[in-house]
Amino acid sequence: MIAKGLFTRLLILVVLLLAVAACSDVERGTTIASDSGEPQFFARDDTNVMDGGDLCPKPAYTKSHHHFVLIDSTSGLKASQAALVKGLILSDRYLARLAPWDRLSIMSMSPGGKKPSQNVTVFSKCRPRSGNSASIHSIDEIREWDENIADVTSVYDQLFVQGVNDALTEIKKGNGSNASENDPLENSPLMGQVKEIFRLDRLKFNEYEGYKSRKLTIVSDMVQSSQRLDFYKECVRSKKCPTWDKFKNAKKYKNWVKGSMPEIGDNVEIEIAYLNSNFDPQLDKNIIEFWEGFFLDAGTEITEWIFEAEQD
Repeated sequence: MIAKGLFTRLLILVVLLLAVAACSDVERGTTIASDSGEPQFFARDDTNVMDGGDLCPKPAYTKSHHHFVLIDSTSGLKASQAALVKGLILSDRYLARLAPWDRLSIMSMSPGGKKPSQNVTVFSKCRPRSGNSASIHSIDEIREWDENIADVTSVYDQLFVQGVNDALTEIKKGNGSNASENDPLENSPLMGQVKEIFRLDRLKFNEYEGYKSRKLTIVSDMVQSSQRLDFYKECVRSKKCPTWDKFKNAKKYKNWVKGSMPEIGDNVEIEIAYLNSNFDPQLDKNIIEFWEGFFLDAGTEITEWIFEAEQD
C-alpha cells in the first residue's frame, strides 16, 4: 500500500512538472500547435514589430503560406479595377482568413518604376495575431492573464490591415515605392517580372524559402510589352495575339523563351485578375490561351481567372 501511494504521488508530480514546462513554453511563444494544423503561438514581443519590421516571429517557425500579389498598372488602374483588387483579392475579410504568420507581399509594376530584376515589394509582412475572439484561428484570441488587447489589435489593425490599404492607395496614385530615378520602366515586361518573382531570394517567394504552399496573384491586362515581344504590335497587326505554341516555336524566339521561363516549383497556385477591359474587352485576342500555355510549360496551371464585370 505504501509503495502504491508513493507511486501515485510520483505520477502526480511528473504530470505537474510537465504542465509547468508546457506553460513555460507558451510564455516563451515556442509551443508548436497540435495536430489540428493551427500555427504556433507567439506573443507580440516575440515578433518583428518594431522599426518597420515584417511582423514575423523572431524564433524559427513553420512557414505555411506566402501569397504574392503583383499589380500591373503600366496601363493605368481605373477606380473600378482598384475596387476589384480590394473587394475580391485583398479584402479585410480575406486578410482575417489568412492564418497567423502567413506572409503577404504586394508588388507594383508601373510606368517609371523599377525594372523586373530591381523591383521591390511595396508591402511584405506576416499576418499577425488579430486579437479577435471570433476568429477561425484559435491563437488569435487574447490570453487575458498576460496580454493587453490593445497591444495585439493595434499591430493587426494599424501595421497589417492599414499597411495593405496604404500600399493599394499608393499604387492607385502611381506613387509606389518602386519609382526608379535611373533607367525607369517604360513598357510592360510581364514575363520577365514573373520570372524574377520566382527567382530573387530577397522576395522570399522562391521554392527554396521553405513555404508549404505559395500563391501568385497577377492583377493585369496581361499585355506583354517588351523589346522582344510586344502585344501592342503583334496583336494589332494580326487582330489576335500569337498562341503560346506558335510563339515559343518561332525560330527568332526559341532561345529567348528558354531563358525567360520561371522556375516555379511545387505547391504553387496561380490566380489572374484579368483587367481585360484595357485591351481585350471581348476576350477574343488569344491572351488567355497564351498565358495558359506559358504557365503549363513552366510546370503549373492557372488555378483561376477573375474577369472584370461590365461597367456600362
